[in-house]
Amino acid sequence: MKKQLLILAMFITSIAVYGQVPYVSIHDINFVSASDLSACNDTSSYDGDTVRTRGIVIIDGNLSEVPSSSVQGGARPFIHIVDTAGGGANTSWTSLEVMGVYQDASGALQVPPTFTQVVSGDLVEITGIVSAYNNGNQISLLDANSFSVLGSATPPTPVSKTVGDFNDPNRVNDLTTGEQWEGSFVKLQNVTVTEVIFFSGNRVSFNIIDGQGNKMNVSDRYLAQKLPSYQTVNPNSPQTTGRFTPPVPGTFYNSISGVIRHDGNGCTGAAGRGYEINPFDSLHYDIGFAPPYISNVERDPKIPTSSQTVDIEFNIADFDGTVDSAFFYWEDDSTKAPSQFTGTQVQPNSGTTGDYTFTIPAKPDGAYIRYYIRAVDDQGNESFYPSKPVTQTEPNVEYYFVRDNGLKIFDIQYTLDPSGASPLVGEEVTVTGIVTASTKLWDLGYLYIQDEGGSAWSGIWVVGNDIANVYRYEEVTVTGEVQENFGMTRISALNINKTGNLKFVFPTTINPQDSAGYASGEWEKWEGVYMRYEQSAGKIHVSQPNLGFGDYAVSTSNSANVANSARVLAGRQSSSSSSSLYVQVVSDTVYNNLDGQMQVTPIEANTTMNMDALEGVMYYGFSNYRLLPRNNDDFVGINVNLDTTNLEMSPLSVVEYNNSNFSYFPNPANEILHIQSGDLNRFNVQIFNMTGQMVISQDDVVGHLTLDVSELDAGAYIMHITDEMGKISTAKILKQ
Repeated sequence: MKKQLLILAMFITSIAVYGQVPYVSIHDINFVSASDLSACNDTSSYDGDTVRTRGIVIIDGNLSEVPSSSVQGGARPFIHIVDTAGGGANTSWTSLEVMGVYQDASGALQVPPTFTQVVSGDLVEITGIVSAYNNGNQISLLDANSFSVLGSATPPTPVSKTVGDFNDPNRVNDLTTGEQWEGSFVKLQNVTVTEVIFFSGNRVSFNIIDGQGNKMNVSDRYLAQKLPSYQTVNPNSPQTTGRFTPPVPGTFYNSISGVIRHDGNGCTGAAGRGYEINPFDSLHYDIGFAPPYISNVERDPKIPTSSQTVDIEFNIADFDGTVDSAFFYWEDDSTKAPSQFTGTQVQPNSGTTGDYTFTIPAKPDGAYIRYYIRAVDDQGNESFYPSKPVTQTEPNVEYYFVRDNGLKIFDIQYTLDPSGASPLVGEEVTVTGIVTASTKLWDLGYLYIQDEGGSAWSGIWVVGNDIANVYRYEEVTVTGEVQENFGMTRISALNINKTGNLKFVFPTTINPQDSAGYASGEWEKWEGVYMRYEQSAGKIHVSQPNLGFGDYAVSTSNSANVANSARVLAGRQSSSSSSSLYVQVVSDTVYNNLDGQMQVTPIEANTTMNMDALEGVMYYGFSNYRLLPRNNDDFVGINVNLDTTNLEMSPLSVVEYNNSNFSYFPNPANEILHIQSGDLNRFNVQIFNMTGQMVISQDDVVGHLTLDVSELDAGAYIMHITDEMGKISTAKILKQ
């Protein structure tokens, strides 16, 4: 009786406090007309509104696993609820995702204690704001008192649907049949695993298809699909680590159950996974049969020299039978398909039943070695490592390069993994690169380094120790751990040492209309690379001034309907945004003092803006690639006035770094630049603009050169001075 009176008191209080907030059923929050869906509009008519609603909890509050450094406690908890109409029956439009976070008076994000304590079947009332994230409806809490438990009901059960109700064979969402089940607890029957996707070092998702080939991703928002290597972030989680054993391609499930989330793609214009299913209980995976499981694959050494052999160790087990045979395939000829690799049947190591080792012989410097493993069980089911999607005729492969002169950034970034994960994630590496962006004044605020020569796979983000000690154009050697940060590869540095060299890296040019490569993953090779948006003839235009979350877009015209536009991010520094505070052109002036205090006066992007080119470092996050301009100088030839930059350069001059006796003045120069050799050496001078084009060349200079720079456009240039011994001194000069 006391509990009932308490619940009644809470209910009366909530009515008193929130009576002025309109009550809207979950059905009405979600509902979108058939005509709107056909027109690719899945937006709730209540989007942005504050409403009250009630529902029956589908998922216990302590099972979500979404890390967030901006939320007190380090996790952003979620539940799903189903409309109270019909006693909680799963019918169309009746389920909704709830984000259990509110903003307190100080602006901090908090979680009500009761939110992570609710269990399936609890009846709850919520006052919150309706919004959409990646096309998925959700409601977030208004304040600390906007979430309450009113009682209990029968826990919801899943409704049977097909993969084809949601996505097509390319995993493109079908709004007309799928949107009504967004947020719902469903069961998909008779599905086969096609691909297993490991990412972020300790996470996994996988794709399934039905009998008609329609595809869906099985995602890991909840504890049920967390690997043993994953440390839980929900403070109220019943476990400290995950326990999920991932399937292998070819595994057949009698059924998979979970909640449907929407990660928009197709006609929505987004580049997500379509509709996806998120199991939240270990019983949601009903396996019919499974091929052998190949695991614990290790390579020693990771990057060999030409004098080293390489040992590949691995384990094979079969969960519903025995392993019949195992084979190791490898090749050093890059022209051969995997089916043409040399194969060897391998036996378990002596004294074991499932441990194997294969040794690849030493190969020459620069050799590219590829390999894979195949196992067959007693029922004739076969599996491959790293994988062989059932839709492919050839298996995927692992690989390495032989390097006598040490690891390159290329070796860290180059990947065949569809998720874009580095093949060296979790490994400690030592690599040398040239700084393309630094933490210094008038720079990006984050450290990026790049292989000399640049191009694909050559750049990487560096965090950790010593990052504040280096300047742009310095050559540094970094030792640290390779990590995946929400799809962005980086090195967490243990230490960074300067080599004493200054070197210039030219940007790699790409047409922003090539952004169609987003969806195919083609742009993964530009992650972390110093890039330049440019077209061969004509200007680059702002095409979409505000895409939300600080993004805007540029393309070859200012039309929002242009075939493809490329994203740009500036003015935000937070746990989820790592852009420059020294760039004036931003999507919204609200970012002047939101997500970091901007160090320049913000100017909102608009479609009248155009420029010759736009430079910066390529960043990946939230399913999109975006360019991060470092400061105003990266807006080449823009048609608006931007503040002059004052990039903080090395306290040692370029000539001191190169142990030469050259000096140059004045800098900035107006009409004349003087270059002086202290000991009357003979030298050559070349000056390049920021696109890498040589604009001045002077050979066989003795002692002193008076150089006429009056015809150069105002801006930054790179000067190379080559002495008689072939040593190159490099300097950045400014033309007023």
